[in-house]
Amino acid sequence: MRALALFILFMGVQFSPLAAIDIFIPLRDNTQLAATLYVPEQGKNQFKKFPIIVQFTPYGRAEAKSRGKYFSQHGYIFVAVDSRGLGDSTGQFVPFTDEGKDGYDVIEYLAQYPLSNGKVGTLGGSYRGFAQWAIQKYRPPSLQSMVAIASVYPGYDFPMRNNIFSDYAISWLDFVLSKDESKRYGSGDGWSNAYLQQKNNGTAFKDLDKYNNHLSKVYQAWLARPNYEKYWQNMVPERSDYTEISTPILSITGHYDGDQRGTLKYYKNHHQWAKQQAFEQHYLIMGPWDHSGTRVPKIQVHQAQFMPQSILDMPKVYLDWFNWTLKGKNKPDYLNLPVIQYIQSKGQWLGQNSLRSGSNLEHVSLQSMLTNQGEHSVSPVPYSSYDYDPKKEITLPEAFDMTGSVDLPSDQSSYVAFETSALDQKKVLFGQFEADIWLSMNVSDTDVYLEVFEACPDSAMRLLSQAQRRIKYRDSLSSPVSTPINVPFSVTFDDFDWVAREINQGCKLRFLVRSSKWHQQKHFNSALPVAFHTMANAQEAEIRILHSDDYPSHIQIPWLDPSADVVKPLNLPLSQ
Repeated sequence: MRALALFILFMGVQFSPLAAIDIFIPLRDNTQLAATLYVPEQGKNQFKKFPIIVQFTPYGRAEAKSRGKYFSQHGYIFVAVDSRGLGDSTGQFVPFTDEGKDGYDVIEYLAQYPLSNGKVGTLGGSYRGFAQWAIQKYRPPSLQSMVAIASVYPGYDFPMRNNIFSDYAISWLDFVLSKDESKRYGSGDGWSNAYLQQKNNGTAFKDLDKYNNHLSKVYQAWLARPNYEKYWQNMVPERSDYTEISTPILSITGHYDGDQRGTLKYYKNHHQWAKQQAFEQHYLIMGPWDHSGTRVPKIQVHQAQFMPQSILDMPKVYLDWFNWTLKGKNKPDYLNLPVIQYIQSKGQWLGQNSLRSGSNLEHVSLQSMLTNQGEHSVSPVPYSSYDYDPKKEITLPEAFDMTGSVDLPSDQSSYVAFETSALDQKKVLFGQFEADIWLSMNVSDTDVYLEVFEACPDSAMRLLSQAQRRIKYRDSLSSPVSTPINVPFSVTFDDFDWVAREINQGCKLRFLVRSSKWHQQKHFNSALPVAFHTMANAQEAEIRILHSDDYPSHIQIPWLDPSADVVKPLNLPLSQ
């Protein structure tokens, strides 16, 4: 009856390209999700049917107005939907919990909408990207296409990465859950000062939600699960789900995207478990972008400059994709290879048959890199060390790398640096670093961060890639292990961020090892759950990085081999 009533209503309506229709979509549990439909122009008494593109958002559906206008002008109904409990939707919002089944209900409802031709695609980035993968756990039959951008992978890249929580966890919850924008604590320096107080006063990380009375049951539920366990794993598709996915998928991420790790995890899982025919319709685009730049590419990120070739016309990319997958038009020429990557500095887009690091793998020992720095050239020492004292007061960061991605430590005793020799010719870094590092320490647990920078003469350092480990989770993210005091053990860093950049002659790669970073949860070096640490648990740590014949710490550098690696130049649509 509802569909019939809507049909009668629409028969006499003439829509302009900006026609925005607000509706409520009923769910199986009687929750009502607020949605705005942007409808293509219809002449009077016309009744054309169109494919639908839907975006699920916790940030208010009004953000989609320009996107709605764009797609409605190109023959699509664009639908922005408020997550349950947010915006004008009813129900209660619990992050990462309901998007899958809610998305199924919304997609099947919209497929029956009077102006719909029954084909539905999804689009969106960050949390909106996660929502699309969550829907794949339920696989609504009317879902025909998806564009998942910078997709959050809960528990894996946010709110924690390798079981190290981000400060941003509480400020994101504050932003999303505060109905009254004027009361959001995240405006200005609010949360930065709260982080600083927590780190210096030694109050527990779990009590960050008490600042300005921003109590959060969700925050406490997250912190109560510091292992990567079923609680997190149930939020995303399982192996059996990937096997049944048949939807064409376009994944997009960036070299400086905080959710690159999540985007590539979805991609690799699909590659591992999908049916071959289905995975052949999964494409990946990776550019030199930060998180927001995955949707609106920028020619400059902080001090880092990029070439005009990196600024893709993203609306055109989306339109090309949906025209192919929802309207049956020809696949765009630049999708003749499934993996599309931009090489920084070179200013070139390249295509690959599969996601693979460069095959020219260089194994460099940490000991040899000390020699490159002019140290210990006569009698090599068996280890380098740094101190991490959580009782030492810190200030707001004064310096970041030129991409603005990481704070640069000023206290030389708080980190160890290793450098390669200067390159004698240009070379292209392409893929993921790997490292096996031998350590010993005088505390039962801490965090270790390993960052890779480009260090060129007369230029600020540029972050290329990073990895991190909480030592007690060095063998498994699901189960902690004990750490022997002052006894050597090895740690493998095998999930660095992906990098693709041409390194100029005369430049070096610089590797920084430390145990504290500004935007990460502070570790007080106790074996207790870190969220409950206070200054009373604080212990000064001496971390030794061992590098000798007995403990051969090394880093594997992925260089592109022009003679062996099959990559082809591509022409993608650029912004004018």
